[in-house]
Amino acid sequence: MFVAAKQHNPVSTNTETSDGRGLFLEGKERVAAAVQAARSANIFVIFVVLDNPNSRVRNQNSILDIKVPGELPDIRSYMEEFPFPFYVNLRNVNALPETLSDALRRWFELVTTSDQ
Repeated sequence: MFVAAKQHNPVSTNTETSDGRGLFLEGKERVAAAVQAARSANIFVIFVVLDNPNSRVRNQNSILDIKVPGELPDIRSYMEEFPFPFYVNLRNVNALPETLSDALRRWFELVTTSDQ
C-alpha cells in the first residue's frame, strides 16, 4: 500500500489506520512479510500504540496485558510476537510530538550508521 501510494502520488495524504487488534488475522507470516517488504523498499514504519493511560496498574486493558497462544501449551505476551521492529507504547497523547521527533532522530541515526 505504501509503495503504491508513493508511486502514484509522492505527496499524498491518504493514510490507513488500524487499532492493531486482529493484526494476525491474515497470518503472522503475511504480516511479517509485509513489514519486511516495507523495510526493503526503504519505508520507515513506526507503530504507535496509544495505550490506556490507567494501565500502570496491571489488568487495566493495556496492550502489555494481552496474551496470545504460542506453541502448545505456551501462552505468550502479545508484544513478544509483535512483528514491527519499531514501535512506541504511548500512554500520554501530549507526548506524541516529542516521541515522534525522537523516533525520527533515531531513524536518522540508523540510516547514517548503516550507510557507513
